[in-house]
Amino acid sequence: MTTLGTAIAIITVGIGALGLILKKNLIMKLLSLSIINTSTILFFVMVVYTPGDRAPIGELGVTQMADPLPQALVLTAVVINFGVLALSLLFTMVLVKRYHTLDIQKIEVSVKREFDEEKL
Repeated sequence: MTTLGTAIAIITVGIGALGLILKKNLIMKLLSLSIINTSTILFFVMVVYTPGDRAPIGELGVTQMADPLPQALVLTAVVINFGVLALSLLFTMVLVKRYHTLDIQKIEVSVKREFDEEKL
């Protein structure tokens, strides 16, 4: 595991978390969430990487083979990240169509107002 790759992954998680906390735009929040997911995948790849590994397919005399399980987990994480992002963008489109804004605070005020009107 390289310290540079680990440092980059930790810094990008921090940047994504700051964007998730500080931004009011829903699209920017989703982009920040995607940055966090991607940097965790980068960290996982950096943890399991060892130089000189070969694919466990083909040659019989290879002594150092790569473990296929982390590769499968990374592939699964990428697919899940894509699915979560696609579903979140769909929900964002529904919210924008209903409330005509991407600002999370304005959407919260509108939802609260609708909830109070229904309660009466």
